[in-house]
Amino acid sequence: MSFSLKDQAAIDKARELLLEAGVWDVETDLDCLVDRYLERRCQDRARDEFMLAVHERCNRIPLGHIVGAVDFDGLPLVVGSGVFIPRPHSQIIHKWLENEYQVPQGATVLDLCSGSGAIGLAIAKRRPDLKITCVEYDDVAFQYLTRNINRLASWAIKVDALKVDLRDWQAFSQFNQSVGLIVANPPYVPEQQTILPEWEEHHPYTSVYSGNDGLDLTRLIIKQACQLLQLNGWLVIEHGESQGERVRALFSDAGFSLIRTIVDEDISDKTGSSVITVGCKLI
Repeated sequence: MSFSLKDQAAIDKARELLLEAGVWDVETDLDCLVDRYLERRCQDRARDEFMLAVHERCNRIPLGHIVGAVDFDGLPLVVGSGVFIPRPHSQIIHKWLENEYQVPQGATVLDLCSGSGAIGLAIAKRRPDLKITCVEYDDVAFQYLTRNINRLASWAIKVDALKVDLRDWQAFSQFNQSVGLIVANPPYVPEQQTILPEWEEHHPYTSVYSGNDGLDLTRLIIKQACQLLQLNGWLVIEHGESQGERVRALFSDAGFSLIRTIVDEDISDKTGSSVITVGCKLI
């Protein structure tokens, strides 16, 4: 099979890296990777796999779980059954950071309920000077998180991972009063609410639902932020559009200032609106 000069150079480099890594059957693995990512050798098999994927999607299996990957803000993230698939909606956080708030040089940033690491990794791509830690507790999600961190390290994107329950206050003591920015996309769907089967049936329950009003974990994050943020530090939480008033009240009750709910119609879609509430710790 004939490859372009660029493809052949990539194949040669891949062979070298696989050998250095101690992979036991380099050529077999390399053939599989070439067939998957560069050029399909058997079109009949490709068509069969295509139709299998189509039928899975018709069964409302999330696309990311079918193909095993999702593009988020230009980052190719590995995902699969058992982890929440990051939605484009979360890019509202990065738009806010680019257009409205410049995180101080070298600041510590926490990405809570990190899942596959999309939000924290996308911040790190833009701001390599920041000290970013992605926090996740679920075993399966944490495996995807660490896998994405390790694979994107080859792009010089650096993020730390911390496996800890948000309710374990002592585990966060190293960050007390020292964090410049906390971002979070926690589960925020009320437990009795009916939603699309992609999320209701095929995502982990705890990555979607959070108490009777959907805000149990949001309340916990706001309390944690009061302890972790330094003076003038910011908290950014993603949530549903109908929850804006209640989330702002939770921010206010916790002593935050400059509170604002932002809706971005440009990255909203039929599955819901792109919404965050932001607030600053001034006292």
